Amino acid sequence: MFAVIGHPIAHSLSPVLHRIGFEILGVEAEYLKVDVPPEKLDDFMRAAPLIFRGINVTIPHKVRAAELVDELDPVARRVGAVNVIDFKDKSVGYNTDVAGIRVSVEEVVDPKGLRIAILGAGGAARAAVVAFMDDAHVTIFNRTPERARELARLFGVEARSLSEVGEIRKHDVVINATPVGMDGSSSPVPPEALTKGQVVVDMIYRPLYTPLLKMARERGAVAVNGLKMLVVQGVESERIWLGRAPPWREVYRRLLEELAKRSF
Repeated sequence: MFAVIGHPIAHSLSPVLHRIGFEILGVEAEYLKVDVPPEKLDDFMRAAPLIFRGINVTIPHKVRAAELVDELDPVARRVGAVNVIDFKDKSVGYNTDVAGIRVSVEEVVDPKGLRIAILGAGGAARAAVVAFMDDAHVTIFNRTPERARELARLFGVEARSLSEVGEIRKHDVVINATPVGMDGSSSPVPPEALTKGQVVVDMIYRPLYTPLLKMARERGAVAVNGLKMLVVQGVESERIWLGRAPPWREVYRRLLEELAKRSF
């Protein structure tokens, strides 16, 4: 038994993704989505090892969940947030979002030496910073500048206000690590923050093309949706839980086929 927890959680495609992954691997398993309000997270984490073999963690629990596990793997410790928890002998937190966002960008461009703007200062933003800070020039943009500065000091990168659209335009890659856009009508930045030739990545995958990505296309930028990131981080979750994982491209192909049958 596995699950993804978050609040809200109804939009999650993780059960579909993992059903495909388990089928490819020939593993009989059940995967649920569980809505856990923030005030219930501590109670849930105490009960979870009795019910689940492992869980995925999404908004808004990634940072707090890292404080509630028995142990963090080195990447999760560096990020300070988890999106995967394994319940073997003890609860161990991992962060596969780092691999997910890195692969998503590398499918389009080599990020080494590029200027990368990360929008947001939460758990997803932390993973994006760690994914690129060692070999690219990273700047955190956040609506609340002080939160951006706090995170920037923690990782030794730059910080600016999300309102500085002229500065965002100077970056080669723009990554939305906020939930803004999940409603299908809002964007974390206005169109003038984007420019031709940029790579614009939204970590949101539902809707598949958010207002931000639609604006990116209109401005001549390369738009990358969050579905590849979802698949890569999910496949890596299975590797942690089961010791093996299906090829992420095969899972991605089958997920796209499944979504094509739905109104997604």
